Amino acid sequence: MLNQNWRKQTWSDLDQQWDIIVIGGGITGAGIFNMAAQKGLKVLLLEAKDFSFGTSSRSSKLVHGGIRYLKNHQFDVVRESVHERERLIRESDGLVDPMGFVFPSFASQQQETKMMKLGVIVYDLMAPKWQHRTLKKESVLREIPALKHDGLEGGVLYHDTRVDDSQLVMRVIMDGIRYGGFALNYAKVEGFCKTRFGYVQGVMVRDQSGTLSPDQKEIKGTVIINATGPWSDELRHQVGAEPKLRPLRGSHLIFSQEKLPIHSAVTMVHPRDHRALFAIPWENRTLIGTTDLDHTAIEEETRITQNEVDYLIEAAQHIFKDFPVSEADIISTFSGLRPVINTGAATPSKESRAHGYWEEDGLVTISGGKLTIFRVMAADVLNFCRNRLPNQPKFNHRSPCFIHPKPRSRADLSDPNWLLMAGRLGSDVNQFFKTAIAEHLNPIEPIPQLWGELAWAAQNEAVLHLDDLLLRRVRLGLLLPNGGLDQMDQVKELVQTPLGWSDQTWKTELDRYHKIWKSNYYLPED
Repeated sequence: MLNQNWRKQTWSDLDQQWDIIVIGGGITGAGIFNMAAQKGLKVLLLEAKDFSFGTSSRSSKLVHGGIRYLKNHQFDVVRESVHERERLIRESDGLVDPMGFVFPSFASQQQETKMMKLGVIVYDLMAPKWQHRTLKKESVLREIPALKHDGLEGGVLYHDTRVDDSQLVMRVIMDGIRYGGFALNYAKVEGFCKTRFGYVQGVMVRDQSGTLSPDQKEIKGTVIINATGPWSDELRHQVGAEPKLRPLRGSHLIFSQEKLPIHSAVTMVHPRDHRALFAIPWENRTLIGTTDLDHTAIEEETRITQNEVDYLIEAAQHIFKDFPVSEADIISTFSGLRPVINTGAATPSKESRAHGYWEEDGLVTISGGKLTIFRVMAADVLNFCRNRLPNQPKFNHRSPCFIHPKPRSRADLSDPNWLLMAGRLGSDVNQFFKTAIAEHLNPIEPIPQLWGELAWAAQNEAVLHLDDLLLRRVRLGLLLPNGGLDQMDQVKELVQTPLGWSDQTWKTELDRYHKIWKSNYYLPED
């Protein structure tokens, strides 16, 4: 249970020699942490902000093979990704859900349709599975009511999966803690402990919560892994390394299902530059993205630009012509950075999504890759370091990372709420239902999240600030109009006591959250 007592106890336990210190609490760091803990290693994960704060809460909410990468001949990346997608479907208790994707076939896009039909064959052969098929016009419109009729001839159906990316990170970290690892958010690595020869042998970490004393510690570790994604070059600079990354910004818009009704995801082509984009049904909303742009200034928060808003609305208005949307219809926006390794490609979309790992003066860095292959990345970097670890363990990306929940009875297996929460919480699911008040098991209409999830997360999931709760644990800030501010009386009733906040603290946190949401998760400010 990751509450304030847990935070203090974990901080006091840091003063020991660790086998591995992982810097970065996104999906890459979480996967490394979980895999190392399963081997019985003394592993510590440190995150400067909140778990999944960066890229891993701002993705397109997909566990996918990356069918668009076939166009750039990134066949190894796609093959690796579809294999991992299939494993995650089998192992994640419903957190990773299969979903149909439709590529509409228009008379004006004959060549694109031919390429897509060939692409889905290659895609399925790599899995291997045979799920794609050609759809008639009537079937396409049944799945995508918002789709324009003009020139529509049919479509191509294939399958990928959707996920709540931040919930995935929390599940992997929580299970890593159960395996014996230690993880702490709001613990910023500010520098390295080095030998007199300049070799990294530990980290200097500072408490960012304002609740711990002393607020800074030096911690020693045999292996130090930099898994900070877009911020990797900042840490590498402290060992004198030259930049290697090309951070790329991807931004998204979220609309209501009433404004853009779709039952399956849509793979669409932007009318201006012919880039592939997606419209995805997620949590009873419609998500549209993503852009792919160079991003030079690495800040704490990444935000959408007006040009990106215009670009994504243009795509939506083109393919959903009979359901026109405008800025006034946008519920929220979000924007994240891909930590792509710079190969000097002519455009961002042509950069490889392959991952890489290397060592510089004792600091091991892993970057690139995709959320889908986080276990492949974890195994690769841990095997790279294994000669320095006790008993030199071998790591296999095919090893499961989830601890599976046990249903209380056969009835749970047909209970939609139990299945939903089993995917989100894993082995905590039964304790959740044991402690939840019955009226809190209702959904937060019109989204499927339950009111009781707010109280559970506040009590048990390392929440320090209101934005942790509403942007990453239970996604009201992305899914409800006005960032969920209209529901704050109910939220306060559920979370103020478990968080131990006074009325003044609540007001301070509410003001802070409103500023963060308005600046970074809504329309660009003038």
